[in-house]
Formats: sequence, C-alpha cells, structure tokens
Amino acid sequence: MSNRKSLWVLIGTIALLHLVTWNLEPGTVLAAPVSGEIAVAIFFEPFSQGQTKIDRINVDVETTLQLGLFISGLALTSTSVFSFKGIEFQAFEMYAGMAVSFRNLLIFAPNILEVDDDPFWTIQFAQPDPGLVGVPLRMFIDELASPLDLAKLLAPTVDDPLQFRKLISQMAVNFWGVRFSVTMLIANFGTAHVPNFQSGLIFEAGGRTLGGAEVISQIYIGARQGWECFGECKALERYFEGRVVPSFEFQEEKLIIRNLTIAGVTFGAEVAFDFTTLELSQIVLSLRISVLGVVVQQKIVLNDLATPSFVSFGWTVQVGEGIFEIEFIDPNGLFQFPAKRLSFFVQWGAISFKDELVTQDPMGLLHTIEVTAGFDPFRFRSQTAFLGGLTNGFYNQKVEMSWGMVGPGTWAWLVSIEAQLRREYLLYVSPSISVKF
Repeated sequence: MSNRKSLWVLIGTIALLHLVTWNLEPGTVLAAPVSGEIAVAIFFEPFSQGQTKIDRINVDVETTLQLGLFISGLALTSTSVFSFKGIEFQAFEMYAGMAVSFRNLLIFAPNILEVDDDPFWTIQFAQPDPGLVGVPLRMFIDELASPLDLAKLLAPTVDDPLQFRKLISQMAVNFWGVRFSVTMLIANFGTAHVPNFQSGLIFEAGGRTLGGAEVISQIYIGARQGWECFGECKALERYFEGRVVPSFEFQEEKLIIRNLTIAGVTFGAEVAFDFTTLELSQIVLSLRISVLGVVVQQKIVLNDLATPSFVSFGWTVQVGEGIFEIEFIDPNGLFQFPAKRLSFFVQWGAISFKDELVTQDPMGLLHTIEVTAGFDPFRFRSQTAFLGGLTNGFYNQKVEMSWGMVGPGTWAWLVSIEAQLRREYLLYVSPSISVKF
C-alpha cells in the first residue's frame, strides 16, 4: 500500500510540475512561456506470431508527456513516459544559456543500460540484468525491426519501482573561439534498496580554424565512449553524453579532426588512447574527394596502428536530381568486403524515392524500396523489403500515414497510423495521436 501511495504522490508531483514546465529547445523564444505536448500510441499485436489467422491480440499503450517553462534564458523541461505498468521514465532538465551555459538533467527509471558505441551497440551493463549484457542492441532498433521486439526484450527490467538512475551536469564556456566544457555523470547501478552510485567526468575543448576544420579533444575519467538508455529504450529515453564505468580513473583520451581540406581532399580522423591498456584503442581515418561530379569516400577503422577492424570504400555520383551510391564494407577489416551496398535516391518536390541493394554473407541480398510523400497536412511513407532476390522473397512491409492540423495559437494535433508485415504475417498495427498546446 505504501508503494502505491508513493506512486500517486510522485504522479501528483509530476502533474504539478507539468503545470509550469514545457519541452523546449535551449535558446528558443516562444510567444507564450508555457506550452507542452502529449502523445498517445496504441499497439495491436497478434497473440500468436507467425499465423495468418488472428483470433486474439496483445494490446500495449504508451503515453509521453513533455512540458516546460522558458523565462529569460532559463529553460525548465520535463519528460514523462507512461505504460500499462505505470510511469517507466521521468526526466527533469534545466538549461541556462548566457556567457557560461549550464545544463542539469535528472533521470528516474526502474532500469539503466550502458551501451558501447561499437557498430553493434553492444550492451555492456544492465540493471536489472536478465541476460542483457552482450546483446547487440542495434538489431532491435533497426528500421526493419518491430518496436515491440525492443519492448519485449526490456520488459523484465521495468518491473522495479521508479528510482534515481542518472545525473548529467554540464558546464560550457567559449573563450577566443574555443569551446571548453566539462560533463559530470553520476549513475546508480544498484537497486531501490541497495543503491550503487558511480561517477565520471568528461573534459572537452574544441573549435574551428579559419579554414573550416574542426578540432576536438576529449578526456574521459570514470567514463567511456558510448550512451545510456532507460525504460524501454525509446528515442526519448536515450542519452549520448557517454557511459559510466565502475572505476573512477583515467579511461580514454580522444582527438577528433573533421573537415580538414588539403588540395581539394577533405580529411577526417578520430584517435582514441586507452589509459587502462596504455595503447591506442581505435583509429578512424576518412577522406572525401570530388572529381568531375563524382564524390569518392573512404573510411578505415583500426584497433591499433597495424590491425584494421572495419574498412569501407564508397563512391557517390549525382546525375540531375538522382544520387547514386556504392559502398564496399568489411566489418572485420580483412579487406575481403563481404558486404556491398548500392543505392539510388531521387526527390521530386514533396515526393522522394530510394532504392537500395545490400549483399552480406550469410544473409544474401536485401532489397529495400522506400517512397515518401508530403502534401500538407498529409504525410505518407512506405518501405518494402525483399530478402534473397530483387522482387522475390518478400520479407517486410511497413506503412506510415499521418494527418496534422494547426489550431489557434500554439495548438496543433497530429493523427498517425502505422502497420508492419513480416512475410505474410501481421506484426503490429499502431494508431497514435499527439497534441501540442
């Protein structure tokens, strides 16, 4: 009973705060200082997957509430995510931008996931952990995946009560064209009854040269490159400031160079040094050159100076309104290129068309066709995927449609519906509505 009373007290506190808060981009000036947005989405999924006959369905409801207040350079924001289990995510953010900018973010959730920034987005830590460590999260966030797959994966982790999980505190100042910032991260890796607080610091200094090149230096103490997510890891529940590690000691130093142009060739480099092993942990080298309308791109990722871990070569050609791209990819860095990608994109006004072919062992050929159209207030998007052939081996069909209207003042609403088929079976249907005020 006490837990239920605590939940209602928390909901009442959030509702009271929502009366004076609004989700606002830092620095945006609004005619009215208080506004907000509420969105409700319902998911209908067949109870038995892989059957053409549907006799029972699963239903899931998701509600997000974003509210905030903006006064004289100070923004206070609140983001809440609700499901059938109650509130699964709550974030409070304060931003003040003057000569020195400050950003403070408090996150409450039943769980926490620490994710590496490798190509697969591998989960490095989870609390609670029903076997999630080592799971490649990207395959559940992929465009062809069902959003319910991710919800099912993380469902066992959202049963715990809401608790403090993360503090992100940032301070930044610009001095003579160089931006200096420090980010403090405090994460709770424990449970509601036995908290375990770990902290990290990220120091960053960077700026642009007169030639347009960007140079950034970063030092990680008690933290590493990566990101974190909470709840069911929806887009609003992901934060990319870095991930905390258990020991507060020097972890990484990173040097980033972008848009360095020499003799018509644009170079980029990212070099990371691992203090725990006293060696280079990652080197990313890229170049881009345009010759007679043909853009040639190359990217190489190395584990150290002599061991490539990822290699890609690509070419982009624009002919009229159409853009052709071809890319050879070796995720293992062996220069054998088991993955190849060929795509074509064209846009005529409000209508766009994209055709992409990807071959990769052992998957074979994946052919996707995407069409989007936007005629106010109507939006449409269709993505069709074939696996194993150009037009045979139908694999996936996703359709999204929306209709929006603008009302008086800051009021606006958007009604959407999306559905996804996998082979001949229905994965889900999801109607949704969002209202801004």
